[in-house]
Amino acid sequence: MKENSTEPDPPHIGARLTTTVDALAAGGEGIARPDGFTLFIPHTAPGDVVDVEVTRTAKHYGRARLLAVRTPGPDRVPVACPLAEGCAGCQLQHLRYAAQLDAKRTFVRDGLERIGHVHGVDVLPTLGMDDPWHYRNKGEFAAQIIDGRLRLGYHGEDDAFLPLPDCPIQHPLSIEILHAVEEIGTELRLPVAQLITRVSPHTGEALAILVCWNWDDNLRAAAEALQARVPALVGVLWSRVHGKSVVRRTLAELLTGRGHLMQRLAAWEYGVSAESFFQVNTTQAARLVELALSYAGELHGRSVADGYCGVGTFLIPLAQQAGRALGIEEHPIALRDADRNLGQYGLHEVKLYEGRVEILFPRLVRKGRQVDVVVLDPPRKGAGRPVLEHLVALETERVVLISCDPATLGRDAGDLTALGYKLQYVQPVDMFPQTWHVEAIALATR
Repeated sequence: MKENSTEPDPPHIGARLTTTVDALAAGGEGIARPDGFTLFIPHTAPGDVVDVEVTRTAKHYGRARLLAVRTPGPDRVPVACPLAEGCAGCQLQHLRYAAQLDAKRTFVRDGLERIGHVHGVDVLPTLGMDDPWHYRNKGEFAAQIIDGRLRLGYHGEDDAFLPLPDCPIQHPLSIEILHAVEEIGTELRLPVAQLITRVSPHTGEALAILVCWNWDDNLRAAAEALQARVPALVGVLWSRVHGKSVVRRTLAELLTGRGHLMQRLAAWEYGVSAESFFQVNTTQAARLVELALSYAGELHGRSVADGYCGVGTFLIPLAQQAGRALGIEEHPIALRDADRNLGQYGLHEVKLYEGRVEILFPRLVRKGRQVDVVVLDPPRKGAGRPVLEHLVALETERVVLISCDPATLGRDAGDLTALGYKLQYVQPVDMFPQTWHVEAIALATR
């Protein structure tokens, strides 16, 4: 112990310890406190007695890797996937599903209280799934050449490449496409850097995007061969990597078939292009839409705005009930989808704006617009104070805030509270079973 200090000394890197896991942190790691020092340990569950090796230390906390579970905690279960302990995709597969739901409720509450300093809000029990497997309607798979063969899979926790024989959270059609791309890509020596799949559980159809390092004259032949191999594959597209990272790539171009799917959420259907955002869990997204409608309240004769409208996921159900509606979206392909989807429902009076919310909200204010209800489903970074400040000038009475990150939910909720809104309740929705991620929908009122 340091002289004149109550802080425990950190263990040295490489130290091997036996300790008990007390809780789970957002991120899915277990928290243990050997001799009062906080250690984060992946693949552990509350109540586990574990042997670990310290891999990193800082002043107030450290990290360790799991060596062995001496005594399993009450919620530990066998993992369903042989890659689970090395894969970065599923952080909670070793945890009983009911315990996953409880943990996600805690993550949301902690984000509100620790980051947003919002206390006393009713965080409801997490809405789970009857079958929390094979739910992902979108797959993103890295590519690598191994022994002369194209292999597709994930990057693990240590960035090691993991070829994928199967994945229990992906829709089976994505895995079927993956293996077909491996075979045909190997045969034709395609310069594939990444495979993206999109599946419609409603129609049973799928799209594939071949993200390539460069154009190859075999791509069209490969696309036709893939459709012949996988009949449910109704469209194959390609895009080119910019630089060295697949994160930067050109917009996808159609090789064969069509470039969109029909997705169904509860009573609504949406045309979704290959690169438009759409919730990855169709079952839970339908519940989210119904919750958003409920939280929006009575809309007859009122005005509503969807700040990140995408293909119209929330905008269409809201616009069917509201007197006036508008949607904002910065991705031009998604906005085109939204326009087509609105037309399908005869909602031709809905205004669509292309651009960023933080730019377009001030324009609405300058024009003297008033919006009774605003729905915000921002990216992981959240809405942010500059966006939320304009809700007061828009005289918005009800804000339906949707978030996929407890930390940014907490920050945005704190900002709303500071701006004079009251958070009524928060409903976590398990959009991502077996992972630590959690969607939440909240209602704030003036």
